[in-house]
Amino acid sequence: MSTFFGLLTLVAFAACGYFFVRLIICFVKGGDKKFYGKRFAIAFAVFLLGGIGTSATQTPEQKAAYEAQRQAQEKEKQQKLAEKETAEAEKKAKEEADKKALEEQKAAEEQTKAEAEAQKNTPENRAKEKIKEYVSGYAETTIDSITLNPDLGTEKDGDYVALVRLTWNRKNSGKTSKEMLDMFSSDMAAKMYEDLPEVQELAVFWTVPYLNGSAKISFERANGGMRYTDKIFDKNFNK
Repeated sequence: MSTFFGLLTLVAFAACGYFFVRLIICFVKGGDKKFYGKRFAIAFAVFLLGGIGTSATQTPEQKAAYEAQRQAQEKEKQQKLAEKETAEAEKKAKEEADKKALEEQKAAEEQTKAEAEAQKNTPENRAKEKIKEYVSGYAETTIDSITLNPDLGTEKDGDYVALVRLTWNRKNSGKTSKEMLDMFSSDMAAKMYEDLPEVQELAVFWTVPYLNGSAKISFERANGGMRYTDKIFDKNFNK
């Protein structure tokens, strides 16, 4: 019996569709609306009757199967909805994490930039940049290191002892090399006296690969300029 009502419902549904389309055509192009209206109403009534009959004639097993199917579909629907919500939550969490990471990276970069700028403007860095400027004028000379140590021999804070290590790469005799290094060192000391009042002492350490030699020339601040305090050239400068 349930099969009969099922077929009746299916046929009535198809008839409803057909007569509904015909009604629309009648309204648009003109036609016997009453004829198709009655038949649509009859088909719809049969459709409802078939649905009621199908439901009423279902066996307990069919009802149980239908309910199980309905519950399974509902469960699947809820599961898909939960998966969608989880995916959206994960996506939102990832976007927020990426945004936070980007903000933290930007803040770190800005902090690093600010620290670098602050370091650049310190008296110590200013002095180092000036020394680099001096050395750039000495032919074939490269900087190995520049160190500024606090001068513990003065009572004033911010005074320094400058230790400058340089390499002279020109191939000259020991005598000529000695004269050139002395000239470069004294030039640096004279400029430092004018530009860097915070530097109280200067020691220039030289390495000359061609002679396999080394030298040290030292100065200290005095009235009127920087005066020599030490001048040491190893024996290779005597060649």
